[in-house]
Amino acid sequence: MKDLAVLIPSFNDTPGLLTTLRSIRESDNSFTVVIVDDGSSEPVRIEEDAFPFCIKLIRQSINGGIVKALNTGLEYIRTQGFVFVARLDAADLNRPDRFSIQYQHLLENRNLAMVGANVVFRNEGDGEALFTTNLPISPGETRRWMVFRNSFIHPAVMFRSEVLHQTGLYDKNYPHIEDYVLFSRITQSFEAANLPDPLVDCFVREGGISRLHHQKQLISGLRFKLKHPRPFDPLWYAFLAKRASYLVIPHSFRDRLKRVLGFTRPASLQQAAAPIPENT
Repeated sequence: MKDLAVLIPSFNDTPGLLTTLRSIRESDNSFTVVIVDDGSSEPVRIEEDAFPFCIKLIRQSINGGIVKALNTGLEYIRTQGFVFVARLDAADLNRPDRFSIQYQHLLENRNLAMVGANVVFRNEGDGEALFTTNLPISPGETRRWMVFRNSFIHPAVMFRSEVLHQTGLYDKNYPHIEDYVLFSRITQSFEAANLPDPLVDCFVREGGISRLHHQKQLISGLRFKLKHPRPFDPLWYAFLAKRASYLVIPHSFRDRLKRVLGFTRPASLQQAAAPIPENT
């Protein structure tokens, strides 16, 4: 997998970053992990040869935000000629051979520009499995549901870098939904799918972007949809209604609603048993 780059932005979370790096367990370690340190107060330092895969550390002198960090990483990845890009976030955990599974799927399905996977969400405090996502699988399903909700979990995708020539990079005009905007553009022009099994474990963090900036996130979503109207599509109106209601209802109600609608499901015993790396 020498033509694969894994993009991880990091800001003031070196412990979470190291936990994520320790979770990467692949039979083929020929890929490169590109870490963009977004102006952390204590710069990220990774010991040479600390991991079996190559690490490229890019240091931004000032904190420019996640969109700038992601685009800095993508620009480097493109200049180095990497064919595939995988995403992962600091503190999230890769399941064994996640990259190999998605990489092989893209090799075998040349029509696909991007492949994602379901994710197990866990409690940040004790690691308890809270729920598993229930994402659409086929290209037709992912494209259709993108009108109403994000069909992909950001740190669980892998895509072909060549699509960026058509879609552009992450869009700074829509803060906190940069992933949704990019994936919408990808699914409009290319085929994309999800693998049914969970390949990443994410943590519900009180200090995460979705919690801290949920109002700005919701407003960005409304702006994006209003700029790209679909007046004959009921799901477009459903998206507007959902986002508007989310401005006033609490996260707990939103989580229950997602379960009722079938967008999430309880984590099975097998799904919940992902190994949690020790901070050693």
